[in-house]
Amino acid sequence: MVDKETAQKILDKYDRDYATFSEKATRKEFHTVLKYVADESNRRQRRQVGLDK
Repeated sequence: MVDKETAQKILDKYDRDYATFSEKATRKEFHTVLKYVADESNRRQRRQVGLDK
């Protein structure tokens, strides 16, 4: 699982601009950030429907 700090460092590197990030980020950086976003989204959805606490 990707931790929040790693994803934030990568985004800060590209000034939190998605256009710049998607153009200039390496494949690994792009995958890392999107993996974090997907994991966080899944976690929140599971908590919302009561599957996780």
